[in-house]
Amino acid sequence: MTIGIGSDLKTAEIEYSRSLPVKVLAADEFSVQSLMKLGLTEYEARIYVVLVKMGPRNASEISFLGKVPRPKTYGAIRGLESKGLLRIVTGKPERYMAVSPNDVLIPLVDKVSRETSECVQVVENLSVAFESSKYVYTEKPYERYDLWSVRGREKVYKRVQDMIGEAKVNVFFSTTANGLVRLYKAHSEILEKASQKGAKVHIAAPVNQANASVARELNEVIEVRNATMPMVRFVSADSAEIIFTEDIPDDTNVAGGQDVGTWTNDPLLVKSHEKTFDQLWSTLQSRELVKAKAAAR
Repeated sequence: MTIGIGSDLKTAEIEYSRSLPVKVLAADEFSVQSLMKLGLTEYEARIYVVLVKMGPRNASEISFLGKVPRPKTYGAIRGLESKGLLRIVTGKPERYMAVSPNDVLIPLVDKVSRETSECVQVVENLSVAFESSKYVYTEKPYERYDLWSVRGREKVYKRVQDMIGEAKVNVFFSTTANGLVRLYKAHSEILEKASQKGAKVHIAAPVNQANASVARELNEVIEVRNATMPMVRFVSADSAEIIFTEDIPDDTNVAGGQDVGTWTNDPLLVKSHEKTFDQLWSTLQSRELVKAKAAAR
């Protein structure tokens, strides 16, 4: 019986597959699925995993090792090339090599992380708006509460200054790492005065290398705790009023921002967020830990 070329190729592929480590032959579905979350198609992901594991390969080898249909292989290769994930090695036949994951995938992961954080912030802002829409007006006309918008960083900070200045019991801040620096520049003096008058001042914000010295100085007169998870940004005073803020941009400059603030004196909304803040506060790093962290930097 005569064996055709196709049969010879199939036999060679089988023998070749037997010589490969099991971990190479096994479909790395976790890696493939993860790469698809970064924007690659399934075939692009399979080919990239093969090239990372096996080094430069030609189209036939890529198709076999990646379990990619041969007609789909070249389209996926072109897609990877356009994304900067592979390079062509000239020769006969042409071969293809993966670009280092550190060079091309880390930026993609960072981009997805930023987009996720932005989505979290949008969801939190929408949650605030949803709660506000339920409680701005109660069923009784004489229990009507105010809700209004403040635009511009200077105007938002002026409102915050007024809130701190009038506070007698407590002032709660939830802000970002850069927001902590802005808070120090804009409000440190009036916060110290509020604390001296007996108001409890709590600030939850991420403490990092860039703002550690600010956290340490603030902790001399008030209390800052390290909050690593994204949170709704707000300032509340005396359980009587609250302003939710959106920092545009979230930089360290006190002036020039296009911030938007939403202020209300609705007690249900104020107290619900203060209750959430209190629960979160008990889980955060204490003043002493934040001081130690800042001093170590």
